[in-house]
Amino acid sequence: MKNRNNRKNRLKSASVALAGLLAATCLSGATASPAAAASCPWPYVCFQDGNGAILTMYKDTGWQTTSAKTRTARWVTNARNEDCAWLKFSSGFIDQLRPGQSFGLGSGVVAIDITYGCPTSV
Repeated sequence: MKNRNNRKNRLKSASVALAGLLAATCLSGATASPAAAASCPWPYVCFQDGNGAILTMYKDTGWQTTSAKTRTARWVTNARNEDCAWLKFSSGFIDQLRPGQSFGLGSGVVAIDITYGCPTSV
């Protein structure tokens, strides 16, 4: 019984560590500042600095390598109505940015893929 409890504790610790690592390397928040979300015009996906100023904007579909300026962004906003954007981070992690969604960035986005439509589940 003692081994089972130790195994559970190790799994919990590993899960918490992994969640923390992903959060630290990819996303620093679930929602953007009001300034960041309000300043991105349709039909763009915008990358903004910490004050909400737009650094770069993308609207073409398909995978694109991002610029050095994009990689310094602190916020990303998807102002598109129905289309998802897939963000590839420098760690290799890929995350989905749904229509109207914004969040803070903890690491650089090295590529973006804007797709027509958005899957209902990932």
